Amino acid sequence: MTSANNSAHAQAANQPAGGASWDAIPRDNLKPFLEKHTLTALRILAVNWILVAFSFAIVIFQPAWYTIIVAMIILGGRQLGLGILTHECAHRSFVASRPLGEWLGNWLCGAPVMVDLEIYRQYHMTHHVKTGTADDPDLVNYRHYPVSTSSLLRKFARDLVGITGLRSLVALAFLYGQKPSEKSIAGYSYKPVSSTDSTTAPAMRIAPLRLLWNLRRSVIANAGLFAVFVCLNHPLVYLLWPASWMTTYMVFTRIRNAAEHGALAGTSSNDVWGNTRTVEANWFERLTVAPNYVNYHFEHHLAPTVPSYNLPKLHQWMIEQGAFQRAPLELGYGQILRRLVGQTKPGV
Repeated sequence: MTSANNSAHAQAANQPAGGASWDAIPRDNLKPFLEKHTLTALRILAVNWILVAFSFAIVIFQPAWYTIIVAMIILGGRQLGLGILTHECAHRSFVASRPLGEWLGNWLCGAPVMVDLEIYRQYHMTHHVKTGTADDPDLVNYRHYPVSTSSLLRKFARDLVGITGLRSLVALAFLYGQKPSEKSIAGYSYKPVSSTDSTTAPAMRIAPLRLLWNLRRSVIANAGLFAVFVCLNHPLVYLLWPASWMTTYMVFTRIRNAAEHGALAGTSSNDVWGNTRTVEANWFERLTVAPNYVNYHFEHHLAPTVPSYNLPKLHQWMIEQGAFQRAPLELGYGQILRRLVGQTKPGV
């Protein structure tokens, strides 16, 4: 990571977004939540991969339309789960050993879902510093909410038929295929760098070798996964993985992104107390849209280097301190969906 990115990470780690003070979490109170537990982290990672294996197994042993649907729901949630664990590794908060964290983040978390850890880290640190502003690379994923019910249903339809997935692949091609000085990616939408040369199409700036290099781990990881099914004499079962990424993963990611920052009274501000929410999640929501404690998003933005597995305890401590009399807190993603279509006003 460059010195600039280290500086951004330090700013995100040591000061709440939006310039808020540390009054809500005195440093001495925060220290116990910063402790990393490698065995806990490895257990969480193992559970994610066990669920992946289970999803494939039910289709292999009982091939039917309903097992395929169940498998794709679980796989989409676990792909998001692996993305969340990549996010943890990007913050270097997942395990105690930095080399182990980099290896896990690159190979067992990011590569299977086409995420390059270092590129994502640079992208994500900008999100923490610039949340709610025009410079937030994730802004496009949440700024337009609330929308009409029909608009939200159309978005979900595009997700489920693979249109959003195709757009995401194009965005990834630009993200991974460009030089750092040329990159300008916002969410799943590509924003080309302004240029006085109108004859230069953005696609012409993709360098195939750079794209292949940045996706090398993903190519190897997915080739290895495919090889497993070839050895099991079920090569077609591998297709559940990219099919889930193109569909259910996109649905769950959309809901997760919107839930974190969308349809809030302070969505367009840089104040973490107004632009970020936490959602209490049930077991099915944790299986799909809120894996690996990502629903504790306000706590994460307030203290980005607290490991995700410590966020439930931090959340409980903050409730005891009365923090959620001020911070946004929702009871379930059903309430989130109502907010996204304007049935419930932000802050109510």
